[in-house]
Amino acid sequence: MRVLLPLLFFLVITLVAMPTIGMVMNFTNITNTSIINSTQVQSIVHNIPAPPANLFPTILNFAVQLYNSIVNFIQENLQNTLLKENPSLASSYANVIAWLTTLTAIYIILTLFEVARKFIRLILVIGWAFVIVSLLLAH
Repeated sequence: MRVLLPLLFFLVITLVAMPTIGMVMNFTNITNTSIINSTQVQSIVHNIPAPPANLFPTILNFAVQLYNSIVNFIQENLQNTLLKENPSLASSYANVIAWLTTLTAIYIILTLFEVARKFIRLILVIGWAFVIVSLLLAH
């Protein structure tokens, strides 16, 4: 299970990222050589569209709305269940619980990236070992 989860994560990222990279890059200017020169790299880079001007404020606004909705959800549940007798305490507890929930989600995401990093490290070690053995056997 410890091996299958990172493998599944790696496959999902690969399947999602590769078509996107292929759509962004325009390979019509690239010749059929095995080495890409700097002019070809620059032509590929110029084909990548610029992000919208209001991208960062939009992402920030979405994050604030998501956090507020989490706080409201927790506050309503606390008022209806645990803090029925004193619902005014629900807002302060809801903020603390929302912060802890957010930090827990960040921790889980970082843990998944750590697992993926270990898996990629394993692939790199096997790949470099294969290249070195192939070079030694070629001579």
